[in-house]
Amino acid sequence: MPQVNGTPDKNTERIAVILAGGGGRRMGGADKGALMLAGRRLADHVLARLAPQSDRILMSGAHDYGAGVTVVSDRADGPLGPAAGLWAALSWIADHAPEAEGFLSVPIDGPFLPADLYERLSGGIGSAIACDAAGVHPTFAYWRCDALHAALSTAPDAYGFPLKELADSVHAEQVMFEEENAFLNINSPEDLARAEKILLG
Repeated sequence: MPQVNGTPDKNTERIAVILAGGGGRRMGGADKGALMLAGRRLADHVLARLAPQSDRILMSGAHDYGAGVTVVSDRADGPLGPAAGLWAALSWIADHAPEAEGFLSVPIDGPFLPADLYERLSGGIGSAIACDAAGVHPTFAYWRCDALHAALSTAPDAYGFPLKELADSVHAEQVMFEEENAFLNINSPEDLARAEKILLG
């Protein structure tokens, strides 16, 4: 975000991108955003948690799940793999919100993302990734546009970076969260059952 006397300018538009382009292989190829969790789609859970802490939401995937948010598609001029959605968001921001210094990323299958995720990850002077007692979670991250562009423009091959390597390449700060299950990803039917149990007690 733009800096005023070294402090992030909180009046700048807060942009977040939901990474929804995965294949859902461990879920039988299902569209993970459309999976039902306690009577609501995963996409609805993520959007509800993300909306209060962002001014604009981008959806990196095939569609917006009827949410009325901007869809950004993977681009032929960028990397493949997990970084493709970040490149798509970065390209959209360059064209439509060039004043933005960074953006938040979250996965479509992370229904318990913290309510203060944007604030805490964007509070430093560079990129940052979320971590907890289980380790780092680089899909939950704040990416500085300038550093991200430099890293992705020099990716070692067409596939680009795994996101952990990408975070390391931009010297992302690791920000610790204490909330249990905050970064649970729904990658399997077992994960979905676990999330249902958490929500329903």
